[in-house]
Amino acid sequence: MDAARDLAQLDPWQESLERSRARRNQSRASRRRGRRTRRLLAPLGAAFALASLAVTLPGLFGGHGAQPSLAAVQPAPLRPGPSPHDVAFAVAPPQLGGAARHDSRTCPLVTQATGYVNPLRDAKVTPERIDQGVDYAGSGRLSAIGAGRITHLATSETGWPGAFIEYRLSSGPDQGCYVYYAEGVIAARYLQVGQTVSAGQAIASIIPDYSSGIEIGWGAGVSTKTYAAELGQWDYERDADSVPTRTGRSFSALIAALGGPPGKAEGG
Repeated sequence: MDAARDLAQLDPWQESLERSRARRNQSRASRRRGRRTRRLLAPLGAAFALASLAVTLPGLFGGHGAQPSLAAVQPAPLRPGPSPHDVAFAVAPPQLGGAARHDSRTCPLVTQATGYVNPLRDAKVTPERIDQGVDYAGSGRLSAIGAGRITHLATSETGWPGAFIEYRLSSGPDQGCYVYYAEGVIAARYLQVGQTVSAGQAIASIIPDYSSGIEIGWGAGVSTKTYAAELGQWDYERDADSVPTRTGRSFSALIAALGGPPGKAEGG
């Protein structure tokens, strides 16, 4: 049986594919709704600011009576502050004996090409948006960027519209970082979790004309989670608006440094 048809017949895959189609069809409509909502909420925000001033100014200049709590008149922050991982993203990794140390939850995201190869060199692809990683449409084979070990391999119930393959780099500037290939990909038949792979080794093939295409990027080393999600850079609202994450941009820059086509920053 054709691999693409076989995969599409599985209920979890079909459900994920429908969600992916709906996301792509609704992306532009979501952006338009977001712009309308922001225009409608702007007057409310101005009214709230005036009300806050009316409460605080008498206390500041009159000096009489009980002072209102700032927490009572200030809106809660829209988003949490940077996590420790965001700090790790921006600084050089710790050094020990001249070699970088990495645990399973930090990655320097270096975009140097030294020791790595273009994972798309045996594929013919069209770059699409940058989100958690980089989306592509096309056909051909996907290779390992560098030497590493397979850490995750799943073809169903991945939370993605398709498969999820992940490996951890064991050499090069991004040693210790995880790389994933997801959605319309089929793992090489010999591939197993725990297996070591070399730079340029073919580890997956692209399913031609797959509904959601493929996505490649930095993984988190936690199930099928991406590094962007681990750092809190991605959520469903940002996905609907096609807002590129910092880790997605980093991976796109690495692909470009390796001679491949970078993704497109569509939203945000």
